[in-house]
Amino acid sequence: MYDLLDARILDKNAIYYNVDMEKLMENAGAAVANFASSLGDRFLVIVGPGNNGGDGYVTAKNLKMMKKDVQIKVLIEPESPLAIKKKHECEKIGIQFFNNENYDQFDVIIDALLGIGIKGTPREPYFSEINRINRSKALKVSVDVPSGFPSDHAVKPHYTVTMQFMKKGMSESNCGKIIVADVGFPPEVIYNVGPGEMLAFPKNSPDSHKGDNGILIAVAGSADYYGSAVYTLKSALRMGVDLVFLFTPEAAANRISPHVYDVIIRDSGREYFEIRADLLDMIENKNVGIALGPGLSKNKIALENAKNVIYFALKNKRPIVVDADPLIISKEFNYEGLGVLTPHHGEFRNSFNLDPTEENVKKVARDLNAVVFLKGRVDIITDGYRVKYNKEFHHESMTRGGTGDLLTGSIGGLLSRGVDPYHAACLASYIVGKSGLLTFKKYGYSYYTSEILDNYPLVMNEK
Repeated sequence: MYDLLDARILDKNAIYYNVDMEKLMENAGAAVANFASSLGDRFLVIVGPGNNGGDGYVTAKNLKMMKKDVQIKVLIEPESPLAIKKKHECEKIGIQFFNNENYDQFDVIIDALLGIGIKGTPREPYFSEINRINRSKALKVSVDVPSGFPSDHAVKPHYTVTMQFMKKGMSESNCGKIIVADVGFPPEVIYNVGPGEMLAFPKNSPDSHKGDNGILIAVAGSADYYGSAVYTLKSALRMGVDLVFLFTPEAAANRISPHVYDVIIRDSGREYFEIRADLLDMIENKNVGIALGPGLSKNKIALENAKNVIYFALKNKRPIVVDADPLIISKEFNYEGLGVLTPHHGEFRNSFNLDPTEENVKKVARDLNAVVFLKGRVDIITDGYRVKYNKEFHHESMTRGGTGDLLTGSIGGLLSRGVDPYHAACLASYIVGKSGLLTFKKYGYSYYTSEILDNYPLVMNEK
């Protein structure tokens, strides 16, 4: 099931991929008009200032061409360029504009006030207008989503014509009968990551305090490997996390500490990871995200302790990303929608005894109730139902060591900041991949993995 964030991301990615947004608006308005035309003869289309209102103007234009008696009520003048253009087109063909509140003279009201972009309860003048629409005896058809959705104060339509896919939370009780209209988004836009993923990145509240914007627990490193932990930590910090704690064996801590000054390090075992009581206490009592795996090694004690970290995280409903050697034990858990697993093709085969095909990746995601991020020439990211690919934002030079650790840190940082696992994985794929592209453009094949990190701010602050 797609959610409202998916819909906003799709719109932004469509612009990036040069989709004709006017054509999509025309298709959306035509779909609403084609459905609604059989419901009556007298129509009132109530529009707001954005592209949802633009869909409403196109609906009115199509109804007029169908010889229906149609009028438009403009609650707020259009603000988006496309909506302004569509209003002018309605004026040119002689559609009348309605300025009173006697809605009972109409057979059908088309609700095109507010789309998917609102947060919280609608404010005035929308609040009162929603009340007026709901009091009307006319049949009501909402465009894409009922105005005010998903808040408690929303239009209560008899029908909703929603664009491209159902949105999470939609039901007959809050949307009436739902009609899904294919408005023509190309598959490569629906299923590919792009700059729209940045809409999932959280903003800090002006009133927030230390710890409110993410606390990450990283369990990484061993006597054998410590550089991977450094990459994981620095990547997580680039996500704007307030506090990062590293639990790592003493042998690794001594090597890691000179390279990372922004992290609180706790020795956990001598050469290989062992659980500490304060680690479990943090998972139980703090709102943390967890990044587990980079550099942990195949040591049996480390993997047994890693298994307990996963168990305790899920018991306390904490989001977790699992990478590298602990992936071999990841199949023992139901992640309840809280986990991201990040295997490359070899790790996928070894961990799940399956070939790394798209269908098998989806199957594992469904079976484990987790997001699986299959790393490769084309990243495949899926929760078992939704799926996205990263075909464009990567470079073949990114096979070098440490790149996967950057990904783990990015996902962990985003999870700790409250981004859901699916969008955290998609966003991290875009940030790491696009940063890698920029790094290669500057240095060619001679770059250090650490230099990819230097391009994170350029990617994340793009307009």
